[in-house]
Amino acid sequence: MGALDYNFRFDMCEYCQRFELLDMINDAVLLVDAKQGDILFMNHKSMELYGYSVDEQCGLSIKDLRYDAYETVLNTMNTVISQGTKGHIFTANHVKKNGAIFKAEISARYLALHGRQIIAELVRDLTVEGKMRRELEVAGKIQRRLLPRNMETPLFRMRTVFEPLEGLSGDLYDVQYREDSQILYGIIIDVMGHGIAANSQGGVLQYLFRQAVEKPIAINDKLAWINHEVAPFFNSGGFAAALIFEFDFKCQTLTYSCAGMNQFFYLSASGPKVIKSPGLFLGINENESYDQEILSFQSGESFFFLTDGLFEMIDQPIEQEHTFWSMYDLCKRIPVCKTITDDASGIGILIR
Repeated sequence: MGALDYNFRFDMCEYCQRFELLDMINDAVLLVDAKQGDILFMNHKSMELYGYSVDEQCGLSIKDLRYDAYETVLNTMNTVISQGTKGHIFTANHVKKNGAIFKAEISARYLALHGRQIIAELVRDLTVEGKMRRELEVAGKIQRRLLPRNMETPLFRMRTVFEPLEGLSGDLYDVQYREDSQILYGIIIDVMGHGIAANSQGGVLQYLFRQAVEKPIAINDKLAWINHEVAPFFNSGGFAAALIFEFDFKCQTLTYSCAGMNQFFYLSASGPKVIKSPGLFLGINENESYDQEILSFQSGESFFFLTDGLFEMIDQPIEQEHTFWSMYDLCKRIPVCKTITDDASGIGILIR
C-alpha cells in the first residue's frame, strides 16, 4: 500500500479511503497538499519511479520531487487550483532519490476533501517515451533500407512505394530475381497492426518467403508452406494478408496466389483491370490451402500489387488513360496528399 499521511487518513470517510485503489493503477500517482506542498500519498508506481520506500516518504514535499525553482512549483500549483475540476496538464523537471533528473508530463486536478485542498497528479516519465521514440525512428530507417529498391532490367522495370503510418510499418515486400531462368518472385505483406510486433511478424514472413523461393514447389504451395511455418508467431492473435507472385519472362506468364490480399491492378493492352482471387489470411489456419491463378502478359503491360492502405485510396474504376508511370506517380502522391489511416505500400512491375 502506498504511503498516506496518518492524520489525513484518520479523517477520511469510507469513500475517500478508496484512494488506496490507486495502488492498482500502472501510472505514478501523487496526492499533494495544495497549500503546504506536502506529499500525502504515493502509489506503488510512483515509489518505483522516484526510488523511495514507504518509510522514506514521511515528510516528503513536492519540493523534493520537483527540480524546478520553488516559485515555478507554486505557480503551477496555483494554476491547477484555479482550473478546478477541469484539470491542468504541464511538463516539469522531476528528480529521483538518487539525484537523476527526468522530464515529466503532469496531469493534475484540484480536489477538496473534508475542507482540505488536494492536488492529484498523474506523472508520466517522458524520458522513457523519448528514448523509445528515438529507437523506433532508428528501427524504421533500418526497415526502409532493408527493403528492395527500384530495379531496372532488360525484361522489366520495378518501382516501389513505402509509406508507414507511424515509424515502423506492418507492410513489407520482397523480391528475388533469377536472371538465369528469367523469373521474378515477389511477395507483398500486410500484417495486422503497426509498430514493433507487426514489424517482427512481417520480418518472419519475409524470411520465410526467401526460403520458400528455393523450394521446387508451385506458387500456391509456397504460400501454404509460409502460412504453416508462420502460424506459431500468431498464436497470441492477429493475422497477415499476403500476395505471392512469379513472373516467368520466358513464358510471359504471371502466376499468383492470394492470402487475404485478394486483388491487384493490371494495366493490360485492352485497358486497366482489377484482378481478384480468393484466399484466407495467413496465421489463422496453419493447414490452409491456397488457389493459384495464371495470367499471360505482353510487352508494355504493367501490374500494381498494393496493400489495402494504398489500394483503397485509389478511386475506382481507374482511368483508362493511366500508364505505368502515371499510375506509379498516383501511388506516390496519394499517401502524401491525403490523410492516410493505414500503412501504404506496393510494388509496380512494367513489362518491357
